[in-house]
Amino acid sequence: MTLIQIGLENKVEGRTLAWALDYPGVFTYGSDDAEALLRMPHEMLRFENWLNLHTDHPWVHLDGLDMHIDETFEVLPVWFDGRMHAVYSFFRSDLVPLSEEDLQQALLIYNWQREELLAGVETLPAEILKHKFEGQRWTIEGILEHIARVESWYFSRLGIEFHKPAESGVPMKLLEVSAAETNRCLPALIGFDQVFERRQEKWSARKLVRRLLWHQRDHIDHIRDLALR
Repeated sequence: MTLIQIGLENKVEGRTLAWALDYPGVFTYGSDDAEALLRMPHEMLRFENWLNLHTDHPWVHLDGLDMHIDETFEVLPVWFDGRMHAVYSFFRSDLVPLSEEDLQQALLIYNWQREELLAGVETLPAEILKHKFEGQRWTIEGILEHIARVESWYFSRLGIEFHKPAESGVPMKLLEVSAAETNRCLPALIGFDQVFERRQEKWSARKLVRRLLWHQRDHIDHIRDLALR
């Protein structure tokens, strides 16, 4: 039986976000705790199958699932520099320093996600990439730029020097620059045990990896949904 430790994060844009804390890159959304938890077994199986497609040596072998809610966090709105900001989750597990194995797995997941992202958008016509979808903040090109820029922002939370992509440019080039920097900077997080507070939100190396892999996967799924409209 595989034990899945769950971190619940409520009020994430009106939804509950459930994190599989020992499996960075695995998360589910729901209208409430129950719905998010109900979706987790399917997401864990999807993740196991996804790993099997990318490597002959997967590190996830599910043998039944036993889920345990380790911690619940409520997203808090705070005023900072005259603006409202959301303070997102920091779980007890985020305090645990990352091992070399943790980082090796995170790098593999990150780069496989990136390959999936690029393979998906490279086949889309330019008019789809630039199309303004109703109710959406960005075009698909805008989402790609956003992914690249947020990666540099994540590393800045830990005070790590990250060569930011240009202020504007071809989205694919921005992603290339950001991916190269991410691959350069991530190994420096092995054993990193410092915790920083930025705008009243706590950050650690494990949280950075958790958010990094979530953000890329979340937008891969988002772009896929838009392209299928």
